[in-house]
Amino acid sequence: MEVPLKLLSWHFDDDPIGSPDEWNWVEITMTFDDGSNRWSILYTPDRLKNNLSRANIDPPGLFIAHMIIVRSYSEEDIERTLRYLESENELLTASKPWEQALS
Repeated sequence: MEVPLKLLSWHFDDDPIGSPDEWNWVEITMTFDDGSNRWSILYTPDRLKNNLSRANIDPPGLFIAHMIIVRSYSEEDIERTLRYLESENELLTASKPWEQALS
């Protein structure tokens, strides 16, 4: 039986502070107990709405398997969300190996 990886820590790769009309996502990197790193895209509902409301967006929709939607970019909200995903064994599915971020 495979032992699931344990999340040790995470950090922002982008500045989560932005103007109210900001539409870009924020990337995070997570470190696991085997020394591996993985990354995910975080979106808040407001930023996702801002993105999809842009007149020039093409295509007018998106699918990102490693996207996690959080209520806010507060560290507490993100920590709670990541720990929940970890407890449900979904954190690896909601992230990509860090090496893929470089390609």
